[in-house]
Amino acid sequence: MPDKITPDTIKSTRILAAPPERVFQAWADREERLQWDVPGNDWVIAEFQHDFREDGIEKSRFGPEGDPVAESYGRYLLIDPPKCIVNAGVMRSVQSGEVSSTTMTTLHLEPEGSGTRLTLIDQSVFLGKGETADMRRHGWDEILDKLADHLENTKGMKNAD
Repeated sequence: MPDKITPDTIKSTRILAAPPERVFQAWADREERLQWDVPGNDWVIAEFQHDFREDGIEKSRFGPEGDPVAESYGRYLLIDPPKCIVNAGVMRSVQSGEVSSTTMTTLHLEPEGSGTRLTLIDQSVFLGKGETADMRRHGWDEILDKLADHLENTKGMKNAD
């Protein structure tokens, strides 16, 4: 039983310089996700399972190169191209195996001029195992910044179907 349970909702909105179809593709494509979906400049994805379909599994281990410290495990609940992705899962320590949080994340994409308004809502319960809402918020900020950079750097390189 966790010592302290702390629920929190993190909402982040970004205007991205790519249409919703392109942003959705960057989230759906495994090879693209490997390029941007990790917080911190010195962190890497050590393992990534990405079965992008409703009821599909997503699992990743990540952290500093050679020392993955976190494991994310979840399931896609809703995929509505190119508007919405919902998944739910847990974050755990690689070292102890203990679950540090449970999460439901909703990604909503809508046209904004020639780009996309991305709204990410992370509804989490932190279980008093070292992970906090501030850490998660900071991680999402870094990941969304990397996504924006990735979309800018790959403009015209990928076709949205």
